[in-house]
Amino acid sequence: MRKVILVISLASAVVILSTCSKRQEGRCRLKYQAVDTLESTIYLACQNLVKIPKKTAQFKDLPKNKSGRFSYFLAKIADRDIPVVVDRTKKVRLFMDTNGDGYLSDEKRYISKAVKKRLFGSVEHYKFGPILVKFDRPDGKYTRRIYIITRNNLDYRYICPADYRKGKVLLGQNIYDVAVVDGDFDGKYDKILSPPVKNFLRPGCDSFAIDLNRDGKLDFNYYFHSEIMPLAKMVKVGNSYYRINIDESGNSLELDKIQPEFGILDLGIADVTIKLWSNAAEQYISSFKNNELIPAGKYQALFIEGSKIDSERNTWTFTCLRDTGTLRDFEIIKNVTTSFKIGPPFQIKTTARQNRNTVSIGFNLLGQGQEEYRHDVKRNGRRVSAPIFRIFDEVGKLLESGRFEYG
Repeated sequence: MRKVILVISLASAVVILSTCSKRQEGRCRLKYQAVDTLESTIYLACQNLVKIPKKTAQFKDLPKNKSGRFSYFLAKIADRDIPVVVDRTKKVRLFMDTNGDGYLSDEKRYISKAVKKRLFGSVEHYKFGPILVKFDRPDGKYTRRIYIITRNNLDYRYICPADYRKGKVLLGQNIYDVAVVDGDFDGKYDKILSPPVKNFLRPGCDSFAIDLNRDGKLDFNYYFHSEIMPLAKMVKVGNSYYRINIDESGNSLELDKIQPEFGILDLGIADVTIKLWSNAAEQYISSFKNNELIPAGKYQALFIEGSKIDSERNTWTFTCLRDTGTLRDFEIIKNVTTSFKIGPPFQIKTTARQNRNTVSIGFNLLGQGQEEYRHDVKRNGRRVSAPIFRIFDEVGKLLESGRFEYG
């Protein structure tokens, strides 16, 4: 039995080595991959479907409406704003000006279908499509396959690609699954992230994915380490950087190992975990130290988590999501140290909002760089109790006291 196992193992190793030897390092062909259900690979490439409050001149020759409940939207496909009409009958119907002639009555009717895989929580989603959108480019006519995804009440809606390109690339001794997605729907794979983005859920660029841990899946996470990222000039694999070069039509990929031009990022605090989007290369640094070397380029922080040890040896952990203050938009320059002060001492800003006879009171926890931290600060890994509050009138009389609630 051992001999048989040994022979099989050696044969497998020979096959792997033979396969690798046939591949040109850093080069691969990209194949078309249709998307039937929403998968993590296309998350960053989805774009918002903009609702129009009322019918405008763009919406003409509408389909016959039996329900009297039309909703109007504009879909951004490449550089075009394409009219979309939803007829909210018992079976929600969608019409889209797919051929760009300005008329909707001649368009195919799309009926909503439930999405089996739930996204962003337990709310059910529905999809229309795949929809074929035709448009002209300087190099000829082009057809784009998309889905339109909504919630049942249409309060959340976006456009998703119905396909992407995938392949396998050899880097060193390892083969990695890779994918590229057309995030601006122009049929090209060349739009790099331009930070800062207003909506971190919708960066508005193409996206790139690489299976760094080679487990057969492309893992996605907005705040922590992710194998799916906005397209940048480079990608970091281990401690090495590779220049990304994608054929404009998405047919081939080249990853060339390079030595970037580095600058220095100093946050004035140690023991920080930080996630950075960039036009240079995405960074996830789990043990940030002062004077960290990162490639020159434009950056935007999505996530900061820091810790401090007090005089009683308690470890306090504080987390910042999205609203990262001065780290929301900064640039690293070659051979230059870019410095920021973040974290404690914190500044507390109270907020008050009145709705008829109800007043809601809250607070913001701000770091030195105006980055906003979550209220649920942790001590030794456990969430501390919600803060207490007291309300005084103008002469110092106590009017009310209590404790904030997490929620």
